[in-house]
Amino acid sequence: MKKLSLKNVQEAGNFPKVQPGGYVCIIKGIEDVVDREYLRVSYDIADGEHKGIYTKRQKETGWDLPTFIQSYSEKSLPFFKGFVTSVEQTNKGFKWDEEHEQQFVNKGIGLVLANEHYLNKKGEEKIRLIAIAKHSADAIRKGDFEPPIEEYANNMQSVEPKEDNPFAKVAVAEESDSAFAFEPDTAETEVVAEQPTDDACPF
Repeated sequence: MKKLSLKNVQEAGNFPKVQPGGYVCIIKGIEDVVDREYLRVSYDIADGEHKGIYTKRQKETGWDLPTFIQSYSEKSLPFFKGFVTSVEQTNKGFKWDEEHEQQFVNKGIGLVLANEHYLNKKGEEKIRLIAIAKHSADAIRKGDFEPPIEEYANNMQSVEPKEDNPFAKVAVAEESDSAFAFEPDTAETEVVAEQPTDDACPF
């Protein structure tokens, strides 16, 4: 291999593991995939001991923020409405105009995260954290949600994560409301805003 100079290179930080459960989060970016009729929503944790963990990890490692897929196809509109309701109930005075998806950026949302088992391209079983449900921030804080259970990728098919990166993308059917995943460590979407610096969560 080529000769490396590590003298001025800082080691990547050791990040605490986010456990399955409910979290108050902030939407950091939205990508509208028009031809597939879904939004790719990137987010970070906005409150509690893990506040801002994914933004910090992105800065230190280059990994993308976690994302979930929110379909707005005709048959998925009931699920999409649930997403909109969760955002509107979390952000006092916010009402989506039913057209401009970027209005969701910097808005809070409650997410339930669960472990998902999947097979990598070597056929090895791995585990990653995925978002499985959306709620208002109040519901998350009150514990008014179903506790997450272990999830399994469709038929445990290989999803080819990059170097076993737990932020690898999952292929998801458009009609499924469990269209959630993490991005690989090569950015596809722009991080629109920084995590709020105020200690008090605004949601």
